[in-house]
Amino acid sequence: MRSFGNQLKNFLKGFLAGLLANLPTALALPTLLLAFAACAPAIEPVVGVRGPTRSVRAGQELANYSFLEAASWDLFDLQGGVARATLERNALVLSVDGGLGYLTAGNNVRHRDVLVNATVRQTEGLLGNGFGLLCRADKVGNGYWFLLSSRGEYSIQVASAAREDPFPLVPWRYHSVIRQGLQANDLRIVCADNYLALLINDVFVAEVFDDEFGEGELAVVLGASGRRASASFDDIRVRAATVSGSR
Repeated sequence: MRSFGNQLKNFLKGFLAGLLANLPTALALPTLLLAFAACAPAIEPVVGVRGPTRSVRAGQELANYSFLEAASWDLFDLQGGVARATLERNALVLSVDGGLGYLTAGNNVRHRDVLVNATVRQTEGLLGNGFGLLCRADKVGNGYWFLLSSRGEYSIQVASAAREDPFPLVPWRYHSVIRQGLQANDLRIVCADNYLALLINDVFVAEVFDDEFGEGELAVVLGASGRRASASFDDIRVRAATVSGSR
């Protein structure tokens, strides 16, 4: 089920309001969750990840989010917590009930070529939930997705209005550098020119080239599989980036 950011929030506001008005409370939420059961991703093993083919230079710092306050980020709490983005313990926390698709929250600032660092951690839910960062995103979650899961996998995906589901530019793969379960991981993503790269805990894991999106917001993202999940995002640093080298 493709449900992103404001798309999911608007859907929940309208659909849940009507559903709850016409169904007994005990039946309303289970009915909704059954309608939007999530499918587990297919995992491909890493058969030999080469090093990056491009050099990336970090430039001027554009933003630094420690979440002592909301700054420009989206915050919301829908239907008593079914989907929410809140500040907790100096971190931005996303929470969503299982089966509702991916939830995003953006920083409402447009960027082009950036290098972004963030500390991310699943704080609730089953192993295997996907969470991470988006770059060059719009208000409904189109853009480039840099994901990891609490089961030790990562992926780079692209979502657009022309596709029903996100397309895996780099399919889900396992990497031993990812700290599993409810442990924190440090992400570093690059979106510069048509170059996309992902580093996890200071280890390069993937790169890809794509020309579909040239600018957009930074966002955080979480998808819940099976039951409710939460993830925290902290120490997000955004810097200008330039790349060099041949493809």
